Amino acid sequence: MKYKFLIIALFFCVTAKAQTTPNITPSHLKAAEDVLKASGADMQYKETMDAMIKQSSANIPADKQQKFSDIMNAFISKYMSWELMKDQMAALYAQEFTEKELKDLAVFYQTPLGIKLNKKQPVLFQKGALIGQQAVQSHQVELQQMMQEAFKSE
Repeated sequence: MKYKFLIIALFFCVTAKAQTTPNITPSHLKAAEDVLKASGADMQYKETMDAMIKQSSANIPADKQQKFSDIMNAFISKYMSWELMKDQMAALYAQEFTEKELKDLAVFYQTPLGIKLNKKQPVLFQKGALIGQQAVQSHQVELQQMMQEAFKSE
């Protein structure tokens, strides 16, 4: 159970805090914000968090799943809500893409294919997370042995 909790905790802590960079102009940052809006990142973020909680709660005993979900939702609302994360996400996008690329992405997300991608992304993420979860579960004994061996001498 300790290792399952560790894996779940690590899964939720993968969110990286974006650092501001001096060479990001206000128009560059605005282009990143436009991409986030055009891509529906706010709704995708919420759906992704909900899916992660749902999948993670599957590893919790049934009688504790609701409490686990309530705690995780409260934690996310307090520290990882879209309102708290969106500026950092825009900065992250601005670091990874040029202003022109961001403008092109915003245009793409308004095309039929971009709209389809927006609709499919939560499902793709959820299915991808399930594939990863199944890989861990199918080799869970080996992972636990590796962890026990690694921490045995400490």
